Amino acid sequence: MLILSSTGAGLFLSNKSRMRMIVCRELISFCDGLLLDLNYKVTPAAELIEKVIISRKLKHLKAVDKNYIIRQKCFVSPLNQRDNEEVSAFLFSFGKSDVKTQIKLINDFKEYINTRLNEYTQKHIKDSKLYVSFGVFFGLVFSFIWS
Repeated sequence: MLILSSTGAGLFLSNKSRMRMIVCRELISFCDGLLLDLNYKVTPAAELIEKVIISRKLKHLKAVDKNYIIRQKCFVSPLNQRDNEEVSAFLFSFGKSDVKTQIKLINDFKEYINTRLNEYTQKHIKDSKLYVSFGVFFGLVFSFIWS
């Protein structure tokens, strides 16, 4: 039982690491959708955000709505606290300037998320197997000590 529970903890940590990468990819797709609209037509910000999330089927961003634009609401995701604050700040500032400035804001945010995705990917590659291995190892150690 100890081996299974510690292995499960290792799998949980590995999955959490993978979820960070998925959220980053969805944020990049979200930025692409915003840029596409802003380059060809100008949809109101609240409507545009909801439209992009639905059309691109961004399931980890479904909670994002017009309240993120009206008041700075805290974005909650598997990303670390600093990244969640950056997403909140980006959403709050979106739609409050001219189109050219918004495009620059989106491109800067997309570059930031790309950097974070690369860091999360490198960390996942390095640590994901360790999480599971240490889970099994600690389970075995605890079961030897327990017996």
